Amino acid sequence: MRQFPVTAAMLIVLGGVFPFLVGGWLFLAGVLTSLPHLSLILLTYGGCLLSFYGAVQWGLLASKPTIILPKGEGQRDGRALLLGAFAFLWGWLALCVGLLGNLRIGFGLEVIGFAGIFALERIANRCGDLPPGYFMMRAVSTGLCVIGFLLALLSPQGQF
Repeated sequence: MRQFPVTAAMLIVLGGVFPFLVGGWLFLAGVLTSLPHLSLILLTYGGCLLSFYGAVQWGLLASKPTIILPKGEGQRDGRALLLGAFAFLWGWLALCVGLLGNLRIGFGLEVIGFAGIFALERIANRCGDLPPGYFMMRAVSTGLCVIGFLLALLSPQGQF
């Protein structure tokens, strides 16, 4: 498996999770004013990012030069497919619940989703399914995302 471009990926991660600093802003500014549109934007971005993390698993699977054997996918490929599907479906569920039901529950589901994807990727990393350096980048990304969502979830602005 090719070496994962850790430095370039870290720059992309920091740019990608920058919007989660909005969670801190929602937490701090929520004392003074309600920010309902910003809350919806953050929830939507989180659902999209969860789906993207699932798509990364499918991309890692597709980037491997493999020969399609008549017996089908191996265990490693099956785990990558399931992890990608789980991330996509959980992001969709969190977004639907947040938009159609309660925004705070949607934020909570996204926190659980990011933590769950991280736990599953940790198992995949231990099995040797992920390229070297990828897991460290995901640890930083997940930590920043979860902090941003927890701050948005705990925002004192009351009802979004």
